[in-house]
Amino acid sequence: MLSLALVLSVVSAFAVDVPPAYEISASSLYDAGLQQGRLASSRIRAWIDSPEMRSVVNFTRGPGGREAFEELKRKNGQAFPQLAEEIRGIAEGADLDLDSVWAANLIPELEGLMDVYISGHCSDIFAISEQGFASGFSHGHNEDWSGRVNELFYFVKITATDGANFSSCAGLAYPGALIGWAPTWNTHGLYLTQNSLFPRGVRPNGLASTFVQRDAICGLTSSSIDEVVDSITSKPWSYGASVNLIDLRSRRFLNIEVFEDKHAILEVTEAMGNYSHFNVYKHLLPGKLDAPEASSLHRQARADALPAPHDRKAVMSILSDAHDQQQPIYRNETLATLVLDGLTGVLDVWAGSSAEDGAALYSWNLLGFFEEASFQI
Repeated sequence: MLSLALVLSVVSAFAVDVPPAYEISASSLYDAGLQQGRLASSRIRAWIDSPEMRSVVNFTRGPGGREAFEELKRKNGQAFPQLAEEIRGIAEGADLDLDSVWAANLIPELEGLMDVYISGHCSDIFAISEQGFASGFSHGHNEDWSGRVNELFYFVKITATDGANFSSCAGLAYPGALIGWAPTWNTHGLYLTQNSLFPRGVRPNGLASTFVQRDAICGLTSSSIDEVVDSITSKPWSYGASVNLIDLRSRRFLNIEVFEDKHAILEVTEAMGNYSHFNVYKHLLPGKLDAPEASSLHRQARADALPAPHDRKAVMSILSDAHDQQQPIYRNETLATLVLDGLTGVLDVWAGSSAEDGAALYSWNLLGFFEEASFQI
């Protein structure tokens, strides 16, 4: 096994921009946030200073957004006080004003209030062997977001030390944001990804997706997929999302579409064999909550036109597909591709190239991940 430092030096020799993987051990989430803020300070500050985040922060300071922003902070701070402390730690560690870091964590809801729609977010592909789960199952995810964040995202591993009142957790982090919104995994073999959805309407007195998902996947009671589902579906959301869950130990796949107090749960079974999700409501009041945009329609059509995936290689191929020149599945705004092998628990990560065009930058085994001394290839 190569050390992380050696891998980074080898990869840098080929001029690939490797998203860093930060390791944090902490007894409180405030301290975890403080460490993240210090480690990723330059990346967080660059993201807050990007045109997209400047627009969001300006909205929170203006007459049209200030009241809603304050209500979102109040509601989520009351519901998740430890996570509010983690945000305070991030802000202090990065030497930024607290509200700008709150804005980075509330960006889905704030951009919804701003009526900003950024076309073409994430893609998810589920695959089960034609012989069933026992013979193999895989999940793949393209994490997509346009703009400067492509150069600034990173991974975080938070290990709870003795006496901590939170669980160890790890995942892909947008600069200054809590893990849990993007691909995240916990100590119980549970893995989460999200497809952004864009329903009509945002209620400021609801709970934000970043907070609900982090609490669900990284909470003290998040030991089974059913507990995570209950946590996600029992909360009064402000907006909505499509949440994908994989349980490596019980071999289960779930997709949950959420809008405010409504939800629809779909279990991907051996009889189905495979499933895909992009950025449109497919099961929860389809056609009524959102207006499907071109990218989602094109990506879904292309995935449906390809042979049904039943293994890891097929998942990689679909997520790498650029056949549709106008609205491809893999595109310039794909930050990272993550493919999880269900039988081994190995999660491979590509950034800067598709899964078919380059070597994985990271390869982690999510089963026993938190017993490892460090991020390793």
